[in-house]
Amino acid sequence: MNLIEIRCPVGALDGEDRAQLAGDIIAGLVGDEIPVEVPEETMRRARAMTHVGFLALNGWTTGDGPWQPGVTPPLWITMTVPDRWRDETARHAIGWLRRAVRRLDARHVWERSVGDLWIDVAGVPDGSIGLDRRPATADDVLATMTAEFRARADAGGVDLPEGVVIDPICGMRVKLGKGAITVEDDGVTVGFCAQACRDAYVRQV
Repeated sequence: MNLIEIRCPVGALDGEDRAQLAGDIIAGLVGDEIPVEVPEETMRRARAMTHVGFLALNGWTTGDGPWQPGVTPPLWITMTVPDRWRDETARHAIGWLRRAVRRLDARHVWERSVGDLWIDVAGVPDGSIGLDRRPATADDVLATMTAEFRARADAGGVDLPEGVVIDPICGMRVKLGKGAITVEDDGVTVGFCAQACRDAYVRQV
């Protein structure tokens, strides 16, 4: 669940700008530029749960007055995720969103000043997430996103090299060792790609 809304002044971005900015954002969240390997079954559902939209606002005004066409346009980006994911998501997503905006700026040779790019990551509490027409939790979202992969893993369809385990929540491969996120469960070391997956697992056992 990655719901991204980009607000800008009316007339600031054209169709090509919006398409390129949305494409760059998606590439870093659920596309070719993500820095980790994710099972295709999980990634397919993650892509379906990722949405980018644009809202052009009239009368955009700052403390310095109304925005003027021809000047670098201010942007206000909100990314909404389950609240349990918020802190961990923000550490990666804010940087990636800034990078996508820098690419947009480079195409137009726009120079940004302090205060004209705001990115906030908002969290939706458990029970207030509407997933497929029903109230859901962060764990429900994760379970839905990874259901296809977990079915394949349960059927024994995953081969792993030595020292690598499968995150039982999301299906990502995790290399055990220094810095790995793990728990011990009945004498078995279980590895996780992120704290959110670990926490979801602990709540289930």
